[in-house]
Amino acid sequence: MGNTIRIAMCDDDSNALPVIAGAVRSAFLAKEIRTEVKCFRSGKRLLEALKTERFQLVLLDIDMPEMDGIETGRQLREKDEDVRIIYVSEAENRVFESFQVQPLGFVRKSNFLNDITAVVQVYIKTCMQKDEGDMLEFAMRTSMLRLKRSEVLYIEGSRNYQILHLNEDGKTEEVKMTMEKLEELLSPKGFIRIHKGFLVNYQYIRRIHTSVVELKDGTELPVGRSKMPEVKAKYLSMIGG
Repeated sequence: MGNTIRIAMCDDDSNALPVIAGAVRSAFLAKEIRTEVKCFRSGKRLLEALKTERFQLVLLDIDMPEMDGIETGRQLREKDEDVRIIYVSEAENRVFESFQVQPLGFVRKSNFLNDITAVVQVYIKTCMQKDEGDMLEFAMRTSMLRLKRSEVLYIEGSRNYQILHLNEDGKTEEVKMTMEKLEELLSPKGFIRIHKGFLVNYQYIRRIHTSVVELKDGTELPVGRSKMPEVKAKYLSMIGG
């Protein structure tokens, strides 16, 4: 078996939660994929958990008190644009309304077992393969670190150990790899060597000035004078591709 899929379930029906969770675990297990499932009784509790946890897949009921599944999904999408959302609901009349949060699928409780099997297969065939191709692996002092490409803003050179600047509240990680090795590894993944001491994820570049690159969070990084034409050309090719 490969990596474990972290899944959140959200339904105000305490009887439905264990049934849905069990069926999802079984559907993934049939494909030899492990899951870690956490259950929530309200959208607010789920959103609160996202302050300290990340999920790859979220299954949401629609008709819930206080905050329904559509609003929960909208706020969830704002916090994590990569998360996959599946609606599990009796409210089939709201399926089109759910499209605003770009769900992966809609599981009807009236046809639950057939629908959940089908949508899990879609997730495995499309999302898991994409996610695996979007993962980066770094050597640390005593272990390996795996991150999604979108989690890394830029890399700063620091002699034998390089510093990964992540998009999570200024968090950093130190990796035991040379900048040359990192450039070789990350250039095909959309990272641009703008300076001997900096590799930048092109997705986070806001603009390129005369001597600096400005990131979307306002960070400014120096560009090597001789590198400017190459940096501009690579950036243009990436946003055009």
